[in-house]
Amino acid sequence: IECQLRFVTLLNPLLSYLVQLVKRNNGRKTIKLILKYFIIPPSNIYFKNCTKYDNRGFNSVTKRNWHSMSYYDLEGYDFDGFSSDGYDREGYDKYGYDRNLYKKDGFNDQGYNEENYDREGYDKDGYNEENYDREGYDRYGYNEEGWNREGINKYTGTIYDEDGWSRDKKYQKTNDIYDQYGWSYYGINKATLTKYDKDGFDVNGINKDTNTIYNKNGWSREGINKDTNTEFDITGYDINGYDREGYNKYGYDEEGYNRKGFNKYGYDKEGYNVEGYDREGFNRNGLDREGFNRKKLYIGE
Repeated sequence: IECQLRFVTLLNPLLSYLVQLVKRNNGRKTIKLILKYFIIPPSNIYFKNCTKYDNRGFNSVTKRNWHSMSYYDLEGYDFDGFSSDGYDREGYDKYGYDRNLYKKDGFNDQGYNEENYDREGYDKDGYNEENYDREGYDRYGYNEEGWNREGINKYTGTIYDEDGWSRDKKYQKTNDIYDQYGWSYYGINKATLTKYDKDGFDVNGINKDTNTIYNKNGWSREGINKDTNTEFDITGYDINGYDREGYNKYGYDEEGYNRKGFNKYGYDKEGYNVEGYDREGFNRNGLDREGFNRKKLYIGE
């Protein structure tokens, strides 16, 4: 209806002129000619186009806007959604670039964003925000671990770091992947091939059961007692169960001998009992109790 009313408004001057012309000529033929060539064709075209306005008020054929009667809507955008300077509501031109020549993904036609990094995160010199190149080296030629391409450490100027490890994770003092205590660079124990030693401690001395430097019995990896802060517990024994003199609660030392020098079988370190005989019954002179030697010859006492 609005379109039709507008057409009538536009047509009104022409109709007024037509009436005046008919009055002067007083001829039906003139009216037919005017209707045929000046009224009916424009009316057909106009009303046909009246049905082609979108929800923004643009005609799909003429691409003119109904509200502003121009090629731009009241907000200043044309049929395709661009302003007179060529940008859409989001600020991008028909090629997808904003006024600073960046696309919606944030990169320009050279592939760099406003911070001058490419899609992989590297600048024109090939370094990322952390100043490392694609191979992992900084502008001075060192990687995050402090090694250069030649295997020289940044902090020591040698092939070993401050802890004595080389780039290929060999220990300086042992020239092996394990240090003198049996630990690798990655904290793997040589004996167990796990991150804990046979006593349940990791490379930093933390026990897997208690998550402290002490095991469930109160001993550290170095053999320090939790309660006394010494090598001996409150009963006077160390982590291995020996007192200050080197004997356990049964009275035997680490080699299995008591204070008198005999083991639990009654023999000393040379293999003789308290009477002076070995397990075969011979004394230090090689004679048994009856005076016979090992060849069963009687020698006498």
